[in-house]
Parts: sequence; C-alpha cells; structure tokens
Amino acid sequence: MRLNCEMGDQSRHRIGLYTSLESAGMLPFRLLRYGEFDSDSRYYTERDGYRSCLFLATISGCGELRYGGQEALLTPGRAAVIDCSRYQYYATRGEERWKFVWFHFVGTAADAFVQMINGAGLRVMEWERWRAEELFGELHTLTAAPGRQTDFLVSLWIHQLLSELAQSTEGTTAARYQEEMRRAAAYLRENLGRPLRVGDLARQSGLSEYHFLRVFKSVIGQPPYEYLTLLRVNRAKQLLAFTPLSVAEIAEQVGYADSRGLIEHFKRHTGLTPSRFRRIAQSSEGMP
Repeated sequence: MRLNCEMGDQSRHRIGLYTSLESAGMLPFRLLRYGEFDSDSRYYTERDGYRSCLFLATISGCGELRYGGQEALLTPGRAAVIDCSRYQYYATRGEERWKFVWFHFVGTAADAFVQMINGAGLRVMEWERWRAEELFGELHTLTAAPGRQTDFLVSLWIHQLLSELAQSTEGTTAARYQEEMRRAAAYLRENLGRPLRVGDLARQSGLSEYHFLRVFKSVIGQPPYEYLTLLRVNRAKQLLAFTPLSVAEIAEQVGYADSRGLIEHFKRHTGLTPSRFRRIAQSSEGMP
C-alpha cells in the first residue's frame, strides 16, 4: 500500500473501531472503522493499494476528491464511495475547516456495489446533511455490543445505505425519463424482427442519440443494442424449445439476417449453440 497524508489539527476528530466475528467473513458487508473528522486546511490523504472501500459525506466546509480519473467537490450534503485499492486523493478545500463523516468497509459484495455506483469513474451523490451529522452516533450505537447479531445488523445497515446511493446515481434526468425508457424497451420487446434505429427511439423520447444511450442504460441496465440481443436470445430459446422451426427460420423471426448472427450471440449468452440448446431443452421437456 502507498500512503501519504497530513492530518493537521486532530483535536476535533472522533474515531470508532469495530471487530466482527470470524464467521462474518461471508457477509456482504463488514465494517472496519468509522469516524467524524473536523479537519483544518492542512488535511489530506493520498493512497492506493489498500484493500478496503470508503464512504465519505460532508457535514460542513468543502473537500476535494480525486478518484477514477475524475475530480469532484464534496460540499455539504454530498457523499461518495470509493475503492481504496485504486488511487485516491481527498483533502480540505480552501481555508475553511472540512467536517465530514466516513467509514471503511469490506465484504463479499463491497467491490461490486462500489463499481455499480461509480461506473468507470466517480459519481458524487446527494445525501442529506442531517444524516451525515448523525452517522457517527448511529454507528456508535449500532456497534456497542459486538457479536453475531450485530455483524448481521451492520451488514444490513451498509447494504441499505449503498443501495440508496446506487439508486440515486440514476440522477434527475434518468428519473425524469424513466417512463420514456420503459416505452422504448417495450417497443424493442414487441419488434424483435425489425432493425434497431437508436436515432428513432431517441427522437420519440425527446433526447439526442448520445443522451438517449446514457439514460436508457441508466434506467434499463444495459445499452439498447445489448438489451435487444438479450431479448432476441430469450425469444430464440422459446422457439427452439417449443417449435419445430429451423435455426435459420428462428433467426429470421427474431431479427437476424441469417443464422450466423443468431448462433454467435446465442453461444455468447448461453455457452451453447442453438442446436445443442434445442436437444437439451427437448430432452428435459416435462421434467419439473
């Protein structure tokens, strides 16, 4: 691990530690330590290679955060979560003190949630200031009696917080256009045999093509082309299992110009060729 830091005045810092049972190693989330820092202008931390994830939320003042090739300001009511094995730098911004809460955590689901929240870069989220003000006391109370039950409660607490942050990364634009994106997805489901024209879908939603692609992925979870491929493969499974249509006929029905496109995408998604899938599906028909 590489670490450079300057703590400055630590007189207003509060830190809490928590040690979980060995059996907590399989839990989705485990708390390591937490704190509330009231840092002067000298404070900074620069680090990478540390196997932990970190949540930060500002109470007052301002911090700057560099992570994932991006920079962001952590003003009051804003939060971020990062993977400390990657390069990160965070520090007090300006001469005013930066008061913030934080906690380090690990777990079987920790890395996946951080990646889901940040994508390939960094996403800073709105998080009510009053919740940041109460976080240290909430964790201090929650961890007062270590043990198996507390390990589960702490894991659930972290899961709920991160799930909320993950939902908030859709942002106001994505939330605004959720109904339009669902209509676009429904159109794709109902028109598998037609060519996909993203520009047409974008115009129907009132968005530019670039903006449509971003919002569609945020709401539906996949880009339009990948979503359409998944729909086509799923429809092909039904036709292979329950009809006598040839692979070429099925390919045409689900929107491929020839069977090669279907075979390629089908094998990528299922690990099987369409013919192999049909043999397995039909041989097991009627089994529970």
